[in-house]
Amino acid sequence: MITLDLPTTPYWLTLPRGVRVEIRPVTTAVMAAAQAASARRLSALRAAEPELDPDMARGLAFAFLVKALARHAVTAWEGIGDTSGKPLPLSPEAIERLMDLDDIAAAFWDRATSPVVAVATEGNA
Repeated sequence: MITLDLPTTPYWLTLPRGVRVEIRPVTTAVMAAAQAASARRLSALRAAEPELDPDMARGLAFAFLVKALARHAVTAWEGIGDTSGKPLPLSPEAIERLMDLDDIAAAFWDRATSPVVAVATEGNA
């Protein structure tokens, strides 16, 4: 038996470097939207670069997925500033730039998807 105790309201994740993001729960719809956006982006890149290295394609597919998930899930943030230290407003472009930082992207993915992974693991026990 599984316990359906997934978050139903936005919640905060603490990420490296003093960054916090508020995200909406990663539901099937949010993940499917991220997967669709990632697939479109990778498809366009492959059309433009038919000789794209397969390892790079796999890496880009994951990077695109993390960025798309963040764009669809992040609703607020703290600890993000411009070069003068002024808080940077939340925008899709700024979210993508944040997810270009490997440690941030890895922590975001792990923490944003952990409630779903926990339920899946419980169901497979």
